[in-house]
Amino acid sequence: MSGYIPGIELICDDKRKEEQPMGNTAMMANAAQAFMESMTPKFAVSYLRVSTRGQAERGGGHDEGFSIPAQREANKNKAKSLGAMVGKEFVDRGASAKSADRPQLQAMLEYVRENADRVDYVIVHKVDRLARNREDDAEIMKVLRECGVQLVSTSESIDETPSGMLLHGIMSSIAEFYSQNLAAEVKKGMGEKIKGGGTVGRAPIGYKNVRLVDDKGREERTVQIDEDRAPLIKLAFEEYASGEWTVENLAEYLAACGLNTRSTARMPSKPISAKTLFKVLANPYYKGIVTYQGVEYPGAHEPLVDEATWDKIQIILASRVNGERSNKHPHFLKGTVYCAYCGSRMYVSNERSKTGTIYPYFVCSGRHSKRHKDCKTKYVLIGEVERKIEQLYESIQLPHEVRMAVEEELQAVIAKEKEKYDVEMDGLLGQKSIIDRKSVV
Repeated sequence: MSGYIPGIELICDDKRKEEQPMGNTAMMANAAQAFMESMTPKFAVSYLRVSTRGQAERGGGHDEGFSIPAQREANKNKAKSLGAMVGKEFVDRGASAKSADRPQLQAMLEYVRENADRVDYVIVHKVDRLARNREDDAEIMKVLRECGVQLVSTSESIDETPSGMLLHGIMSSIAEFYSQNLAAEVKKGMGEKIKGGGTVGRAPIGYKNVRLVDDKGREERTVQIDEDRAPLIKLAFEEYASGEWTVENLAEYLAACGLNTRSTARMPSKPISAKTLFKVLANPYYKGIVTYQGVEYPGAHEPLVDEATWDKIQIILASRVNGERSNKHPHFLKGTVYCAYCGSRMYVSNERSKTGTIYPYFVCSGRHSKRHKDCKTKYVLIGEVERKIEQLYESIQLPHEVRMAVEEELQAVIAKEKEKYDVEMDGLLGQKSIIDRKSVV
C-alpha cells in the first residue's frame, strides 16, 4: 500500500480515457492524409529530343532512330508505372545534344525551377537525350537536385541510390564517348570523300545533291548539274567577267531571268540576292575545286566556269574590295570624249536649275579637279557634243574591210544582247504565270 493514492489513480484513468479519442483522431487524420497523397498522382515533365528533322517525322530505328512519337509513348508508360501523370512536355526537334544550349531544354529547366514544389519527375527516354558530355549532364542534374526533382530514364535503371547514380555516371560517360567518337569518324569520312573529289553537305546553287543506288542496292551520294539554274550561273560568271556589272545589278538581272535559290525544309525559294551572288562568284567550287580545312582538291563534279574566267573575276572582285559603284550618269559617249585644251577626260554631270530643270553637261575633269587651272573648257551641253560627234562621223569614211569587221562585231553584240533580253523576258513571263496562278487560287 506504500505510495498508493486512490484519488490519483482515478484521475489518471479518467485522463487516459479522455486522451485516447484524441490519439485515435490524429492517427486517423494522418492515415487519411497519407491515403489522399497516395491517390493523388505525381507530376512528371517529359523531355523528348531527336538529332535530325527526319527522325522527328518517322518512327523506329537503332539507337538514335527513336522518333518523337515513340519517345512520347515510352515516357507516358514510364510515368504510369511510377503513379505519375505527364503534365508538361518539352520537345527539341533536330537538336544535337553536344550542347545544352537548346531552346526546349532550357525552357524545361526554367519550368522546373519555377514549379519546384509541384514537379516530381523529369522523364527522358535515355540519358543521352539530355546531354552527351559530362559537364552539361552535371549542370542539368544540379538544377534537378536543387529543385528536389528526380530524373527518370525509360531505358536505364537510374535513380537516387548509390548504384543508380553510378549507372547514371557510366551512361553519361558512354554518351560522351559515343558523341566524340562519332564526330571523329564523321570528320574522317568527310576528309576521305573530299580528297577523292566528292562533295560534302549541300551542293551550292547550280548543282543538286542526288542519291544513286546500284544493282546491288548500294547507295552513293553525289552531285549533278541543276539543269534549271546552271545556265544562269554560267551567265553570271560570263557577264561579271566583262567588268560592266556590279554584283547588285547583276543579281537583279539574274533574279529577273528567274534565278532563285533552292527551297529547304526551313527556307522557301527566293530570288538570288547580291550577297548570295557574291559568294557564288568567289567560290572555287564552280571551277571544279573542293576545299577542306584550307586545302584545295580537284573535284569530281562538272565545273561551270573555266579557270581563266574565274581568275579574272577574282581580280575584279579584289579591285572593288571597298565597294562597287555603278555609273552615276551613264551615256554612250562617256569615256570617249576628251578636252581639246588640256586633253583630260570629259565626264557627265547633271545640273539642276532653280526651277528644277535638269541640264546634262560634259565637264572637263582636268579643270574641275584644278589639275589644269589654265584650261578654258567650260560646261558643254551633251546635246551640243552629240551634234559635233555626228558631224565628225559624217566626214569619216571607213575602208570596206574595216566597215565589215565593225559591222560583224556590232551584229555579235546585238545578238548577245538579244539573247540576254530573251532570257530575261522568259524569266519575267514565268514569274507572271506563277503570280497569275496564285491569284486565281
